[in-house]
Amino acid sequence: MKPIDSEVKLLGRMANMALSCLTQEEAVAVAARFLPQLFPGETGALYLRSPGQDLYEPVASWGRGEEWKSFPGQDCWSLRRRRIYVVGGEREQPPCPHSGHDPGRWISLCVPMTVWEDAPGVLHLLVPAGGEKTGRDSAEALASMRRLAALAADVLTLLLVNLQLRRQINDLSARDTQTGCFNQRYLDETLARELKVSQRTGRPLALVLMDIDHFGLFTEAYGHGASALVLRNVGNFLREHIREVDIPSRYGADEFALLLPDTNLETAVRRAENLHSMMRDRSQQDGHGHMRRVTLSMGIAAFPDQGETLCDLVEAAKKALRKAKETGRDRIVSGNG
Repeated sequence: MKPIDSEVKLLGRMANMALSCLTQEEAVAVAARFLPQLFPGETGALYLRSPGQDLYEPVASWGRGEEWKSFPGQDCWSLRRRRIYVVGGEREQPPCPHSGHDPGRWISLCVPMTVWEDAPGVLHLLVPAGGEKTGRDSAEALASMRRLAALAADVLTLLLVNLQLRRQINDLSARDTQTGCFNQRYLDETLARELKVSQRTGRPLALVLMDIDHFGLFTEAYGHGASALVLRNVGNFLREHIREVDIPSRYGADEFALLLPDTNLETAVRRAENLHSMMRDRSQQDGHGHMRRVTLSMGIAAFPDQGETLCDLVEAAKKALRKAKETGRDRIVSGNG
């Protein structure tokens, strides 16, 4: 192990870079750079939990060519106990199910990255059992490593929490609170960005504009409480039936927009027809009786067929939506329709 002042300096540099990270990928790159410097004589891996799953996946590793595999949280004693778990050497404890390393050859340290009641990651270190220690006896060196590993795990945990809070703040500023979809400002910014990508790469991009038919009359007949429920249901419906890369947005008082990256006009029309059909089916389900009088008119345009600029694409979608409403509503019109 390096002198303690060197370790503190490395931790400080890692923390300083970590605070500048904007994505988890950048955070992993920072960890992959500094962890081998913090633990140069050891072998190790950083695990992070997959979103929405109790599955921890290796995202960075160093040292000997070990095979690091994903594992469920219940397979790590440190995650169960929320504390550092050491196996090997003088610690005669059962090894973690996720670790297949021989306790006679290795001392294994699992360091949970905990925050409140959550554990977004694990730092796993392997130290050769009975190896030479630079100027310290084995017990003291192991204790020093435990302290350093705990500090490193704390820094990485703070980084992940910082990224999560930043995402939540950005999400709140970009979301429409009534429907849960993105707001128009976010759509405008994303549409401009995605269109530039499409112009550069030649990949298609589709825009679907939707209008709730006769929404004003519905509000007059049933009140603002019922109309708010309809808006929320339409927003939930869109978010439940789209791809992860699609962008659902509230485009106006009773209008929604759906941005479909890597989607040509033909595919966009087919997907809109599926949504239209599923919307009708939903109105027949228990608990959605208030949706039986709700229908949608849709207008679709795609890059590059209906427009190669932002204004042209949006105007083509609006024109198609107007035609859908003028020709009877409750229907889909594409830019070529």
